[in-house]
Amino acid sequence: MTPDSSTPALQSRIVGMVEGRVRRLKGYQKSHHLPDGHHPAAQAFVRKVGHADVKEATDRLYADIRSLFAYKRREFQYTCEDGFGCIKTPDFDLQIRIEQCADDPKNYQLTTEIVALHTPQIASDDRFHACFTHHCETLVVEFPCSINIDDKIDAIESIPAIADALDYEPDGSAFELKLVQLDLHIFVSESEMTFQLLTLRNLGKLLEHSQKAFEILTAVGLGPSLGE
Repeated sequence: MTPDSSTPALQSRIVGMVEGRVRRLKGYQKSHHLPDGHHPAAQAFVRKVGHADVKEATDRLYADIRSLFAYKRREFQYTCEDGFGCIKTPDFDLQIRIEQCADDPKNYQLTTEIVALHTPQIASDDRFHACFTHHCETLVVEFPCSINIDDKIDAIESIPAIADALDYEPDGSAFELKLVQLDLHIFVSESEMTFQLLTLRNLGKLLEHSQKAFEILTAVGLGPSLGE
């Protein structure tokens, strides 16, 4: 994911999310009451009762990473507290966090996010794919500045090869592409693009096919290549 040096750098993240009921979290007790709204106290409560779940997920990934990559102890940085876990390695950094669901105050969201890749080759490493395929299903690419959605829609509509795959909001706030030949769903807003497979999770396939799609989208000015 090394951007072309002649264009502004894009920030990318690899993300996965699991949603569930707060009362199912390991720290939730019968004497507790489910949050009935969104406020700082409710968020703090979800993080507190969900901390054991975050630690379990973080510890499991730590063990998987150690087994697959054979890093030495001193090459790891591990922290886990207050519903937030972080693992840093020579090749990548990841975070695991739990938060109250924005759509339903009685639900939680447990997010696994690879926030940095330190070596270009790690994105194509089979060990990396094996470790995170079941945890992450979305590639998020943030633009360095807001884009004009209307202009991008017009540009895509002028390319017959992908015009039929285009759908967009009437107000011009976002658009999506379903590229069946690449098994990809792409959603584009003013600030970011997201890539997901249309079929089953496969991190290696997601990254490879997103690269191919991104190379196509450079024709409409959506930024540089994701990597070498």
